Amino acid sequence: MTDTRIQAAFLIAARYGVLYERYAPRYANTDDVYAIPRIDRDWTVSRIKYRGMDRDALGADRSPTASNAEAFLHDLEQAGRSVDGLVIDADDVRETFRWLDHQADQFEVIWARTSASEIEPPDRFVSLGFEPSYFDSDHFSPSCDCMLIPRWHGTDREGTRFAEHFDRLNRHGLFESPDHARTFLADYVSLDWTENGDEYDIVEVFVPADAMRA
Repeated sequence: MTDTRIQAAFLIAARYGVLYERYAPRYANTDDVYAIPRIDRDWTVSRIKYRGMDRDALGADRSPTASNAEAFLHDLEQAGRSVDGLVIDADDVRETFRWLDHQADQFEVIWARTSASEIEPPDRFVSLGFEPSYFDSDHFSPSCDCMLIPRWHGTDREGTRFAEHFDRLNRHGLFESPDHARTFLADYVSLDWTENGDEYDIVEVFVPADAMRA
C-alpha cells in the first residue's frame, strides 16, 4: 500500500519570543528548569530559542473569529494543497503570509521533512536540527513539551530526568542528529506519563539561510 502522508512541507510557526511571552505567565517559573520560560527573565537572554515544529503554527479556520490567513489556509486545505497547516507550495506560503498583514512579524516560515523523505530542501534553506514530532497532525514535539515549552504532559519538577538529552539540544532546541532524537524518543515513550502515540516521525527542520540569526 502506498504511503500518501505528506513527508515534506512548509509551516508558518509562531516565533520563539511570541511563545515565550505567551506561556511564561502560565508557569510562573523563576528557576532554571531545562529551558522552560522564566517569568523573571526576558526571552532574548535564553540560551535555547526553540525553532522546531511545535510552535502554535498557523492553521486552517473558517470560523467567524478566524483571521484572513487562517481562512486562506482553510481554502488551501479544501483544495488539497495543505494539511493541518502544512503547505506544499512556496507560492501558497507567500500568499498566506500576505494575508497575515500586521501579524506577519509574529511568525516565521520553516520547511521540514521526515527522516523517511528524500525530498531536497528549497534553495537557500539550511538545516537547524532534528526532533521527534507528530509531523502531519498537530506537530506535537515531546522534546519541546518536556524541556522547552510544556503545554500538555509537562516534565519533572527537578529538571533532571531528561538532563542527558537536554545537554544534546542545540541553540534552536533541536538535536544535532536523528539518532540523538530517536534515543530521546525511546526514553520518553518508556515512561507512563508521557505521550505514547505510535505516529512519531523524526523531523528535520530548515529555515532560509538569511533567517539563521532570527
